[in-house]
Amino acid sequence: MPRSTENESDEEDELDAGLVHDRTTSSSTVSMEVHERMEALQRNNEELGRKLMEAERTLQNKLMEHETELEETHMRLEELRSELSLSNREEKELRAKDVRLHSHTFWRISQLCSPFISLGI
Repeated sequence: MPRSTENESDEEDELDAGLVHDRTTSSSTVSMEVHERMEALQRNNEELGRKLMEAERTLQNKLMEHETELEETHMRLEELRSELSLSNREEKELRAKDVRLHSHTFWRISQLCSPFISLGI
């Protein structure tokens, strides 16, 4: 049992050591600390405000860059679509010419060969 009394006494000493007995001195120190804390918080708030404005500016610049890039990409896409459409049209025209040329060539050859065919050669 004496051990518990010693522990209680030690705890009371530790509590007494943490207490401030002179209220007039501590109250001005506490108020100064509050004032200093308030100033620190205001400085921190101003710094965060500056960082926010900088981040918003950076974000706005990046947004404008991306919008410009998107617009350029859309323009390039339209150019490529036009080129593809033109290529497809040219391919169709070439195929049509090819068919006509083969038909005409086949007709010409058959015309030239018909006398020989009728002779049985």
